Amino acid sequence: MINWLYNNWAKLSIFLAIIITILIYIFIKPYNFLLFLIWIQLPVYLLHQFEEHNWNGFKNYINRNVFKVKEGDFPLNDKIIFWVNIPIVWILIPIFSVLSSLNVMFGLWIPYFAIFNSLTHVIVSVLNREYNPGLIVSLILGIPVGIYALIIFYSYVQIPGLISVISIFFAILLHLIVFGFIRMKSKK
Repeated sequence: MINWLYNNWAKLSIFLAIIITILIYIFIKPYNFLLFLIWIQLPVYLLHQFEEHNWNGFKNYINRNVFKVKEGDFPLNDKIIFWVNIPIVWILIPIFSVLSSLNVMFGLWIPYFAIFNSLTHVIVSVLNREYNPGLIVSLILGIPVGIYALIIFYSYVQIPGLISVISIFFAILLHLIVFGFIRMKSKK
């Protein structure tokens, strides 16, 4: 069962994105637009994961272009990709989205996280002058939806500077942890 999940979780992300989008449009958007802007980041990111991982494109791209491995699943493999993505996107983002119903500041890091991740795809694409898996959703949804959410937040909510710094720091820290984890696995 677990091997099936390692191989197929990204295929499930598109269905989960559709279901979550419908639910938040029905149950959250009409009542709390700021909370909706936090929650909408989740289906956007799930679509990003579908583009990135559904056909092993990201794994193959990183192994080939970053780690210069011509064949095989090293250092990235389906298990590592699963354990990098599921805890953050399928667990941490929903937990902080729920906490945002108590105070929207809990979710402020999520649009920063989405923008930062999307920008990494754009920068890599520009530097390498080629498509990389995740780029299309990053350009069409990740960056615009994340920026829109932040514009609305900073326009309508008095956000303390410390909360902004903590949110940005947490979004970058999560990426550094992921990059560090992948680097650590590449040394084995």
